[in-house]
Amino acid sequence: MPTKLITFLVIFTLLAGLGWFYQKPDYPELSDKLIFQRIDGTLQTMKELKGKPLMVVFWSPSCVICMQEVEELNHLYTELQGSKKFDLLALSMYYDRPDSVVESSTHAKMLYPVYLDLQQSLSKAFGNVEVTPTSFLINSSGEIIYQHVGRLDFTFINQKLTELTG
Repeated sequence: MPTKLITFLVIFTLLAGLGWFYQKPDYPELSDKLIFQRIDGTLQTMKELKGKPLMVVFWSPSCVICMQEVEELNHLYTELQGSKKFDLLALSMYYDRPDSVVESSTHAKMLYPVYLDLQQSLSKAFGNVEVTPTSFLINSSGEIIYQHVGRLDFTFINQKLTELTG
């Protein structure tokens, strides 16, 4: 095979690989009719949550990292929520017992709202979330712009929220 053809094929393969690697993530679209149920029974729809950036954190009382992040999430919530430019909510996993969710969120002194996913509809709507913690940043239009599984980098999250809130 001629050297030019081999060089072309190598460069083409590398560029195609880079294009695949740098493509925009394919996040699920969230329906305005998606229903969120707080631990006190209050219901909200995705449509009602639009209008300002939102951070959604899937968590579980049995998740050590989730419980370790509560203090930092509380700080983030009080710092940015006070300006009414940002919302944060915690979604328990469908496999967690509601009494355990209430007890753990109270004991951990979560300052932000805690919601239940009793029918697994929310974890499915967010792309079949199975692992905690899994966090999402959603812009004011209701579009997911960032997803992260595992311990959060709060410096990065603060930067992203600053960009979103202006």
